[in-house]
Formats: sequence, C-alpha cells, structure tokens
Amino acid sequence: MSRHSLSHARPSLALSSMAVGLLLLTSACGVRPKPLTLHDHIARADADRAAVEAHYVPLKGDLTLGTAIARALKFNYDAQVAKLEINQQEKQVDLSLMQMLPHLAADAGYTQRSNNNAAESIDWFSNQRSLDYSYSEQKAHGAGDISFSWNVMDAGISYFSARQQSYRALVAVERRRRAINDLVKAVTTTYWEAAAGQVMLPRLEPIIKSAETMLAASHSAATDHLQSPLLLLDYQQNIIQILGDLRRIRDELVGARIQLASFIDVPQDMPLHLTTLPQAVQPVAELDTPALERMGLIMRPELRMEVYQQKIARQDVYKEILKMMPGIGAIGNGNFDSNALLYHNIWGQIGVRGTINLINLIQGPQAISVAKSGVQISEIRRMALSVAVLTQVNLSIQKYRTSLDGLQTAREINTVSLDMERLANVAATAGAQSEGDRVRHQMAALLGQLSYSRALAQTHQALANIYASIGVDLVPATADIQDLDHLTAQVEHSIAGWQAGKLPDVSITDNTGGTGTTPAPAPTTADKPVAMDQTPTSSIPG
Repeated sequence: MSRHSLSHARPSLALSSMAVGLLLLTSACGVRPKPLTLHDHIARADADRAAVEAHYVPLKGDLTLGTAIARALKFNYDAQVAKLEINQQEKQVDLSLMQMLPHLAADAGYTQRSNNNAAESIDWFSNQRSLDYSYSEQKAHGAGDISFSWNVMDAGISYFSARQQSYRALVAVERRRRAINDLVKAVTTTYWEAAAGQVMLPRLEPIIKSAETMLAASHSAATDHLQSPLLLLDYQQNIIQILGDLRRIRDELVGARIQLASFIDVPQDMPLHLTTLPQAVQPVAELDTPALERMGLIMRPELRMEVYQQKIARQDVYKEILKMMPGIGAIGNGNFDSNALLYHNIWGQIGVRGTINLINLIQGPQAISVAKSGVQISEIRRMALSVAVLTQVNLSIQKYRTSLDGLQTAREINTVSLDMERLANVAATAGAQSEGDRVRHQMAALLGQLSYSRALAQTHQALANIYASIGVDLVPATADIQDLDHLTAQVEHSIAGWQAGKLPDVSITDNTGGTGTTPAPAPTTADKPVAMDQTPTSSIPG
C-alpha cells in the first residue's frame, strides 16, 4: 500500500473507531432501566383489577362445602400455577430427550474478493521459487456443508440429565398434590367459620348494639351517682369483657366470609348462602395411630418430593463418573463448493474421534465426592421430614381429641348459659332483676352459643387436619378440573366420609401382596383410577 493511500486510510479508521465507541456508549446508556412512573403503576393496577373482575364466575344457587372446594380448585390462581408447572416440567422432559440426539448442522456462505487469491510457492529444501503466481480459487464462489456429529459421553450425560428432568416432573406432581391439600384445608377451615357466622351474625349485631347502649347508660349512671360506684364498675367490667369477645368473634366471622369469597372467585359483596352447616359431630370410634403414622410416611407429598430429589442428586454422581471417561464420537459431513477451479467440488468426509479431558481426571474424584454428599444431605433431610410428619400426625390426632373435649365443654356451657338467660328473662319480667342484668345474661348466652358453634366447626377442621397430615388426596393431582360439575360431584363424594366422621381404610393390600396402609381415595391419570401408591410417571424410567 502506498503512503498516499495509507494517509487516506488513517482518518477513515479513526472515524470508524469513533462511530463504534459512540455506538457502545449509547448501548450502555440504554441498558440501564428507567423506573416506572406513578402513571404506569396506576394503569397496571387498573388493568389487573379489570382482569380479576372479568374472570369472576357467577355462583349458581347455594354454596355447599363441596362446591366451595371445587370452585377453589378450578379458579384459584395458586392451583392453576401448580397445574401449569406440571405441564412445563413434562415439556422439559421431552426437550431433555431431544438433547440425546446427534448434532446435525447445515452451513452455507458466499464470498467475493476484489482480486484473485494468487500466491507463489517456495521450495522447502532449496528455498528457491518453484512456481509462478497462481490461484486455485475464483474471486466469487459459494460453499455449503451439512455436518453430523455424535459423542458417546455427551449422549450419556444427556441421558442422565433427562432422567433428572423426569424426576423433576414427578416432583411437580407432588408439589401440586401439596398445593391442592393446602387449598382444601384452607377452604374447609374458612367455610366452617363462614357457616358459623351465617348462623350467628344476624343475632350478634343486635346484642352488640344493646350492650353498647347499656354500657353508655351505665356511664351516665356513674356520672349522676345513681348507684354504688363499685357495683357500676363491676357491671361495666363484665359488659366490656363480653362485648370485647363478641366484637372479636364478629370480626373473625366476617373475615372468614371475605376469605371464602376470594377462594371461590366471586365478588366480595356477593351474598353467599351456605347450606353445609356444622351439625352434631359423630366422634371417630378409634384412631389407629401407628397405621396413620405409616400412611403419613407413605403418602405425604413432601416426603415423596424428597425421594425424587435424592434420585436427582444421584444422577449427578453418574454424570461426574461419566465425565472422567474418554469421549468417543463419530463425525461426518457432506460439502459443496461452487469454485469451478476445483476438480471435486462435491465431497464427503467421515471419521471417528476420541478425546479425554485430563483435568477431569484430576478434579473428578472431588466432584464425585461432592455429588455423593448431595445424596447424603437429601437422605438426612428426608429423615428430618419423616420425624416432622410423624409429629404432625400425632399432633393432629391429639388436636382432634382435644376438639372433642372442647366440644363437650362448649355444649355444657351453652346449656347452662341458655338456662341462665331463661331465668334472667323471667326475673326481669317479674321485676326482680334489672334490664342491664338481663342484657348481660343474654350476651353471655349468645357468647356460649357462639363458642359451641365454633367448637363444632373446629372439630370438623381437626378431622380435616388428620386427612392433611397423612397426605390423603381429596382430589388427585392429575384430576381434570375443567369440568366444574364433574369436579364438584367428585369432591362431594369424597367429603361424604369426612362429614360422617370416617377415616379412610388403612388396611388395604399393597402391591407386594402384604397388608399395607394405602388409603382408598386414589390418584388418577386422565380420570383412570390407579392404586394410591402408584404415581404418574414420565418418559424416562426411574
């Protein structure tokens, strides 16, 4: 290149460098995000509110416990996310299987030079020029190739990765089981509270207003010194304590109705008529604690998830062992070049190649040790979960027994308070007792009725907690929740035993031919019943 052309090239190079620098600077400034404005947040909130209200599904007729659970399973966003996660993990399994296929790539291009790629040759021994300038490539030509490669070690690693992904899909199934069980437990608890509120709130509000009126009158009497200060203070203390309990219970019952409306996906101001009311509880005749403990260890989703996590960790051990082995692979390609100066412009190539990473031989034992530690940690974590499950099962059994005792106490208190209210009304009518004392006994009687109604609901909840602690599926994780009527019928059939105070049969024969503790309700795959100790599997075997 001449000096004149070089002097012209330098400014062009400088301008190009400045343009590239300016482009990089602009890109760097564009990477830094700008915070959303208040207007953006308002628009987003309005859009979310409109989307939530648009998804409300009208409630047809009365609301039973089965309908509430079915609607929650169908419309609750957490349950939908858990279902979508299963679908996502299953797609990941298919993608992992594709990673085991050979690599197949196609490449094509076109090049053009301003002059021919001419060159001379120098003899190696004599260091003399042996040929004139010549070229074997046209100025413009196109080339393309398709290549195939497959490595045994990469395929093996992909195989174990696919197995890991298949276990993750099974973990997603168990995670959805847990989400369903948690949702059923929450809906059941909220429904019984709302049912108690439906019965007691209409009677609660007038009593609270009467008590507030009587308390204000007592303050006026104290100001006018119409009665003994000590008697007035004692009376006010009793009224305030009972009034505080009534207000607290009222807030809890109203809150339960709001929460229930959220679960079943209806507007908060929509009137609900609950028809499944807490009736007299039939205590479970006998609770076989060892059988329930074994059922919990078999069926709890958390333990099953941890088993799959341990299998996932074990695949890492196999992968690290495989990385220490030599990788043997086959390669092949077909090529085409439009260069007319070539004698063969279409040709094929095939070969075998073996490679080994020497660094893996050094760090491999340590990597295998780390992977084995992951398996051991998962084992210990599962043992810790097993202890926690056993504790939860025993606590749920104890709470159920305590709830039965509390129900009996609440029933007796309710009977006594109703008798006191009746006698107070008679005495007030005869003029032997003040109106304030009559209202105070009426409040105490209502508080006793509230306690008894809530004790009934808590007993039903305690029985449902036993089901949750042992991992019984009210609705299988793979059940179809699109058909609301079918889902409602399935839920109603499943909770019929709950309302009758019956636990599932814990002496059903297992797959080994012995006597196990698998419960009667069974998970399903595509509405086809299978045994409870069977789990839907993915494409890769365990």
